[in-house]
Amino acid sequence: MMIWIHSDRPLTLKRLLNAWKQLDFSQVKAGDGSPSSHEERLSRIVEASLPYRRQGEEGFWQEEEAALYTLSDLIGRSLSVAVTPLVVPLSVPALWLPLLTGWEVRRWQQAEELFSPLALLWLREWGARTDHMLSGTVLHAVEADGVGLLLCQRDDGPSIVHEQRNHTEEHVDEAMFLLQVNLDDASPEWMAYAMSALFAAGANDVSFFPMTMKKGRPGTMVQVMCYASQLEVMKELLFRETTTFGVRYFPVVCHRLARRFCQVETRWGEVTVKLGYLRGERVQVAPEYAHCAALAERAGVPLKQVYQEALAIAVTQTPQQM
Repeated sequence: MMIWIHSDRPLTLKRLLNAWKQLDFSQVKAGDGSPSSHEERLSRIVEASLPYRRQGEEGFWQEEEAALYTLSDLIGRSLSVAVTPLVVPLSVPALWLPLLTGWEVRRWQQAEELFSPLALLWLREWGARTDHMLSGTVLHAVEADGVGLLLCQRDDGPSIVHEQRNHTEEHVDEAMFLLQVNLDDASPEWMAYAMSALFAAGANDVSFFPMTMKKGRPGTMVQVMCYASQLEVMKELLFRETTTFGVRYFPVVCHRLARRFCQVETRWGEVTVKLGYLRGERVQVAPEYAHCAALAERAGVPLKQVYQEALAIAVTQTPQQM
């Protein structure tokens, strides 16, 4: 199920809430989020908004925070969020501009209105994407104060998203980039450091591949996958931390399974196991290596013995269907 947001004015949570209250969520199943995880999400949004409070009237912030906590009705429901290109006013404070990273935007002529930093942080926390077109069936549509909401039943396939960092639902991310550089003169220590720096900056994946370069020289290809919003950061790191004179990059698509985690009790101790679901069916079961390795070392038994027992228990104790 998806909720699709369109705003003719700069988006605020107060305006969003006015439309939200009119939606019928009776057809949306409840999710499995715990109250503590709900509170953690809200706390992260409020904490992230603190640097932006220097600009904007206090009454504006109070109204937005009140709307934020009321909108927590979304938390615990099986919904994904999409939004049309955001309206940006001409008078947006420079301090707020980093909040627009990764979003598609259009200009708002009237200078007296501001978008809400809390609204953009709320969208990002829920893995919202910019979406020009819908695919599915509209179950309910409402409008209030320039904000339109569509509650949609998606097609059977995985949702098409941009930068969804919450992987609890199966999705196809179309906003990824693959970067490659070829090296034949870089120290292995430098390359290891570069890998650490790329991961620390948010790379989804970093790999090294042996290759043959010009004049028969043995070399290494460094390959990095990242979200579109991190492309410039990754390019700069590759230029600064490796010896390359050029970076090639191109858009890629990543299909991710829905992920769940469970705990299983082996004879040596507890192991976390990651489960992967394709269209609601469990197709992957993977005990966490670090947990298995720690138990194997402590008990003096082979790693594969701990891994195989955790795998067998998880297969029998977890549902085949989501």
